[in-house]
Amino acid sequence: MAIFCHVIDSGSMRQAAKNLNMTPSAVSQFITQLETELGITLIYRSTRKISLSEAGLNYYKQGQQMLLAAERADNVISEQKDSLDGELRISVPVGMATNPLAEALADLLKNQPKLNLSIIASDEYVDPIAERIDIAINVGQPADSGFIYHYLGDPARHFYASPEYLRLHGRPVVPADLEQHSWLGLRCNCALNQTVLTKAGHHSINYTPKLRMQFNDLNSMIAHVKQGLGISVLPRLEIKRLIGTGELVPVLDDWSMPGFHLYALTMDKKLSLKVKVALDTLKDYFNKQVQ
Repeated sequence: MAIFCHVIDSGSMRQAAKNLNMTPSAVSQFITQLETELGITLIYRSTRKISLSEAGLNYYKQGQQMLLAAERADNVISEQKDSLDGELRISVPVGMATNPLAEALADLLKNQPKLNLSIIASDEYVDPIAERIDIAINVGQPADSGFIYHYLGDPARHFYASPEYLRLHGRPVVPADLEQHSWLGLRCNCALNQTVLTKAGHHSINYTPKLRMQFNDLNSMIAHVKQGLGISVLPRLEIKRLIGTGELVPVLDDWSMPGFHLYALTMDKKLSLKVKVALDTLKDYFNKQVQ
């Protein structure tokens, strides 16, 4: 249909072939095939010119509308692909959805008022396809999948407790002292519940605490640690404000532990401009946080 409309607009099959970068015989074959499928003559051919049959004229009018609709559809996709307008959907663990994500995206959202953000905060698996997720932020080792993996960094984590808890139960001095304390952790066999402690001049120590209290989201666990109910391994990014106010303090701060692996997944290598910019913004933010 598109080739047929180009022939009519060009005035001849030869000129249409030139415009479409095709051979005149190929254009003629397309027109013949179209007429055969429709079972009616669309174009009357002569050595000098072409003319439309009545059916051809009506078909041309409808074909023009189709081409205009296709052009409008292409323009919509082009605008969406190359603009910072519209909805951006991000899935993220609950703890990361508060201060870290807000800090990371604040300037982008302030500078792009037509960009709308939808946050799906969950510590459970979120299906990126079913939820139409543009960027999925996850912690730990990425599972094998057909999605595209983007490394964001290894933000720091450490043991933390409230000053009240340490006043009542004493402050651990060496890793062996940790066995005498109450522990809070997540209900999963995940990175935050396991750690390797290292100190200059000492061998590394693998430590997995026995949990007195378990939680299915990080924010609930942080709230209970803040209330003086025990010690927990916590990511520094999520509790930065509480460290600043003194509500949480590090335990065994002369020992270090590896950060937790943070990454983002996208469904396709061909990203729209808004997803590219958001992804670069997240990478820049988390890269600065781990330095």
